[in-house]
Amino acid sequence: MMYDIVDIHEFLFDANEVGQWEGEEELAADNINRIYHYLFQTIEPTIDLDLFREMIDAIWPYWQYQPGLLEVDDELIAHFVTFLTEEFEVEPEE
Repeated sequence: MMYDIVDIHEFLFDANEVGQWEGEEELAADNINRIYHYLFQTIEPTIDLDLFREMIDAIWPYWQYQPGLLEVDDELIAHFVTFLTEEFEVEPEE
C-alpha cells in the first residue's frame, strides 16, 4: 500500500524553500502543502507508486510561478487534484 511506503512529509515545503513571494512565502508554502496533503488523502491507496510520484512531481512545477497559489481555497485545490488525476489518467477504484 502506498501509505506504508510514501511519506508525504518528504514532499512538503518550508517558507524558505518556495522562493520569492513578496513577503508571502509562508502562505505559499502552506498552500502548496495543502495541495500535496489533499492529493495524498484522496488518491486511491493502491495507485502505482511510480504514477503517484509522477503526480507529486508535477505539482510544484505547475504552481511555482502561479500568483494564484496565494489565493487557493479548498474548492480550487479539489478542482486542481481532479484535473491532475485526469491528466495522469488515474482510474477510480471500483
